[in-house]
Amino acid sequence: MDRVPSYDEDILAWSEHQAALLRALKPGAGLPNDLDLENIAEEVEAVGRSELAAVESHLFNLLVHAAKALSPPQASPVRHWLEEMSLAQQGALRSVAPSMRRRLDLQGLWRRAVRQAERSLRLHGEAIAPLPATCPFTLDELLDESLEPEAYVARLQPPATG
Repeated sequence: MDRVPSYDEDILAWSEHQAALLRALKPGAGLPNDLDLENIAEEVEAVGRSELAAVESHLFNLLVHAAKALSPPQASPVRHWLEEMSLAQQGALRSVAPSMRRRLDLQGLWRRAVRQAERSLRLHGEAIAPLPATCPFTLDELLDESLEPEAYVARLQPPATG
C-alpha cells in the first residue's frame, strides 16, 4: 500500500484516506452504536475539499487581477491589483498540497477569471484587453514566488507586431 501523506503534508489526501477508514469501520465492533460514521467521514472529507476550494479561490483571484491589470494599463488601481496578485499567490502557496495539483482546472479558472475581470471593469466603464482563450500559465508558474506580478501581466500582452 502506498504511504498516505500526513495531515501537514497533504490535507486533501489525508482527509480522503481518513474518511475511507471511517467508512470501513463496522458499527458494533467496539464502537458506540450511535457513532455516526458516515457523517463524521463526510466532515473529515470536507476539510480537504475546503482547502482545495481555498487554493482555487486564491488562483482565481490572481488570474482576475492579472487580467484587470492589463486592461487598461492607465487605470489607477493597477498597483492595487498587482498587490492583490501577490497576496493571492501567497495564499495559494500556503494552502496547496500535492494531491490538489491534478484536481485544479486551470482552464476553467481562467475562463471564470476573465469573465469576472470583464464584469468588474465594465462596472467602472472600462473594457477588457484582448486575452488568450486558454490559460497562458502553468500551475508551477502561478506558484513561482520568483515571478513578480508584472511578469504575469506582461505574459498576457499580445506579441508586438512590427
